[in-house]
Amino acid sequence: MMDNKLHITPYTKEHGQFILSCQMNHKILEADSEYIKVMGDASNLQEDNLSFTAILNNKPIVSAGMKMVWGKVAEGWVIGTSEMLKHPIAISKVIKRDFARIAKEQDIERIQTAVRKDFKTGIRFVEWLGFEREGLMKKWGFDGTDQYMYARII
Repeated sequence: MMDNKLHITPYTKEHGQFILSCQMNHKILEADSEYIKVMGDASNLQEDNLSFTAILNNKPIVSAGMKMVWGKVAEGWVIGTSEMLKHPIAISKVIKRDFARIAKEQDIERIQTAVRKDFKTGIRFVEWLGFEREGLMKKWGFDGTDQYMYARII
């Protein structure tokens, strides 16, 4: 697969472990990275038919998916390496398309996710995906950060 094309495959905990070992992202997420190293478990993201990985040149560069909360409500998540930032349009389109596909196939009516209040790139991205801000959750982050709750009603 050394062809510089994105290949989409079902998520596995090995994908997540690799991505978390590289951790992405952005200066603002360094605290998240440290927390993940201590508390993170890539296997807890794996749910059949609810998550996927984009692989580029034999390496996972981003994984995304949902965890069922209850009923038809799911929590959305995305983890990625810095390599994903070199392919923002392709990655964004894949995530948008596959979130919609998963929601339809699994009859999900609500997808929700939290985004750090100070993570402007994440806020722009989640809003581009069609999520609406519902409110501010003060001191909600593991490190005491304020985070916005976003949701998309399907």
